[in-house]
Amino acid sequence: MLMEEWAALKIPNEVSDEEASLAEPISVAVHAVRKSNLKLGDTVLIIGAGPIGLFCIQTAKAAGASNVIVF
Repeated sequence: MLMEEWAALKIPNEVSDEEASLAEPISVAVHAVRKSNLKLGDTVLIIGAGPIGLFCIQTAKAAGASNVIVF
């Protein structure tokens, strides 16, 4: 695979391949919660309970959502 040098990141030796593979889906969840302007006590609806949806649940709760509804 070819890509621009800026698009590649070196994974530190102490981070396993399994852990590194979660960086992208977790970043999607964090980005989604940031874009939502979630406030403490908000109720959140997440559509889909796949890997990214599950990370969105965790991220929304960590950001202060009081209720998380999964559809």
